[in-house]
Amino acid sequence: MDEFKKALDEAIAAWIKLSDEWEKVETTHSDKLAEKYPFDKDFREVISDLKEWKEELTK
Repeated sequence: MDEFKKALDEAIAAWIKLSDEWEKVETTHSDKLAEKYPFDKDFREVISDLKEWKEELTK
């Protein structure tokens, strides 16, 4: 389970980086970014959900 939690931490960090990069280009490329966007939530919501899930796993 430790390796899974480590991988989850890495995934959360990657999502945060991706979100930061998204914000940098959103004003100029919003149409392209939104095209076939695979989630029904904002990136920040996905990150929040992942963090909450991680907390539940550590209980």
